[in-house]
Amino acid sequence: MTPLEPNTVLKYPPLVRELHEALRTLLFPQLPDCSGRAELLAKLLGTGISEASYVLAELHAAMGDDGDVCEFGVAQGATSALLANELRATSKLLWLYDSFTGLPKPSSKDQLKDDIFGLGSIERYAGEMRCDAEEVLTRLAQIGIAPERYRVRAGMVNETLREENGPAKVCFAYVDFDFYEPIAHALAYLDRHLSANGRIVVDDYDFFSTGAKTAVDEFIEQTQGRFQLTLPHAFAGKFCMLQRKA
Repeated sequence: MTPLEPNTVLKYPPLVRELHEALRTLLFPQLPDCSGRAELLAKLLGTGISEASYVLAELHAAMGDDGDVCEFGVAQGATSALLANELRATSKLLWLYDSFTGLPKPSSKDQLKDDIFGLGSIERYAGEMRCDAEEVLTRLAQIGIAPERYRVRAGMVNETLREENGPAKVCFAYVDFDFYEPIAHALAYLDRHLSANGRIVVDDYDFFSTGAKTAVDEFIEQTQGRFQLTLPHAFAGKFCMLQRKA
């Protein structure tokens, strides 16, 4: 990646704020402002400002419901810090799930749709996107959020997210697991624990691996009308939003 010119670096945070404020004005008028948000938006890695704005809008739409907040697939923790910052004035916990060993082996339902790293096959993505848990903890420490306000769960989600050790109630979840099996596992757990009007954002819907879309589409069919699926404007990226119907 070519380093940004100094003048571009100086301009980027104000441009991020400008874009986010435009989205708030035009699409998300109910989204409240939050101190430190623009700075954290400017530090995002792999998540666009438009998608992040949708995530924040869905988070705040669910904030009045009972339950905690989850992020499934935290990578370097940039989105984790953004979510944690929004939760400061609440008593909600932030639950963070990641293997921290990279992507798992793909299942038969994961077919390569967009070869983002140019690896040539979906099988070669196993172990890619590995991040260190310490990087997540550092980002959370940098924003001054108290350690008792979050839980970091390292390992494969089918082992770390179970009835006996997961959040009892969830109002919002951001799912960014890329592959079918971990997404399906997270969605099944959320179906059992999501609040009455709870919200879920699933990243990479119809992008990278076919597994994300397959997992969501199967979930919608299996839950027999309990959830409403909504897609964002095309410019915002490839993800979807799920809302439990009251």
